[in-house]
Amino acid sequence: MIKLVLGGDGTQTITKVCNHCGCHIDDLEVEDILVKSNTDAIVKDKDGNEITRTELPDELCNCKCEECND
Repeated sequence: MIKLVLGGDGTQTITKVCNHCGCHIDDLEVEDILVKSNTDAIVKDKDGNEITRTELPDELCNCKCEECND
């Protein structure tokens, strides 16, 4: 699953965590979780590539760490 932590100083931290035990798996950026809705707007990542996915990939929705994956 994706975990978003908003700090009191305006910082945000996006991480991928295990759905089962909640441990940290990976650090993410906004573009990792960006999806395009039903709009004509063109959404691009930091490299200028158009983002066309309309839902999150399964590996971000159903995450398991190495311990829980066994």
